[in-house]
Amino acid sequence: MCCFAEFVAKYALIIVNIVFCLAGLAIIALGTAAHIQLDQIHDLIPVNLSALSISIIVLGSFIFIVSYCACCGAIRESRCMLVFYAVIMAILASVKIYITVVIFRFLDTALSTVSSWLNSAFNNTDLRPAYYGMENLFRCCGTTGSNSYTDRGEPIPPSCCGNLNNIAGNTENLQCAAADAFSGCTELVGEYFETFGAAIGGVLIFVIIIELICVIFGLFLACQIRRKRYTA
Repeated sequence: MCCFAEFVAKYALIIVNIVFCLAGLAIIALGTAAHIQLDQIHDLIPVNLSALSISIIVLGSFIFIVSYCACCGAIRESRCMLVFYAVIMAILASVKIYITVVIFRFLDTALSTVSSWLNSAFNNTDLRPAYYGMENLFRCCGTTGSNSYTDRGEPIPPSCCGNLNNIAGNTENLQCAAADAFSGCTELVGEYFETFGAAIGGVLIFVIIIELICVIFGLFLACQIRRKRYTA
């Protein structure tokens, strides 16, 4: 019975850690995609979101490396590697639990938080060039639509129509018709944060559950290897 359990634990670790390698790559991809887009609007948001996206990329890379080492440890039946792996996985699971809690706490107030950020950025004329860039990136206009500009007596910039050519020059004679303008940025950017946050949070929850199982399997297999060596 113990031999069967050891067999299951060994090959479960190998298979699961192959999945972990793929999950690590998925987290790297999500973090990279978020970092690329957030990098273009970081001036508008008073939070260092780049640090969060980079942390996610680093975390995904670490998961990939540790999972690869775990496969080697299970195949070679190295007790030291398996114990080290179990400890690292327990620490990683704790870190990811914290990150997941932070992400889902943010999602509870994502729309109101994004609305506050964008209203503040929109009212800061020094940030208008960056705001125009965000409008072109997300295909949105103002905070709530073209009325964000017209209510202030300002022309609707061409970025609201998806044409950012020559926007760095004099924008007074470059306008977008209200009928052609995109919808407001608050809703679209808020949905972006909710979508990416939920995707990253979902992947992390899946990874945490599997990690805890791997901790148990890793320690069990290490104990079995130790027992065999002492009884040999």
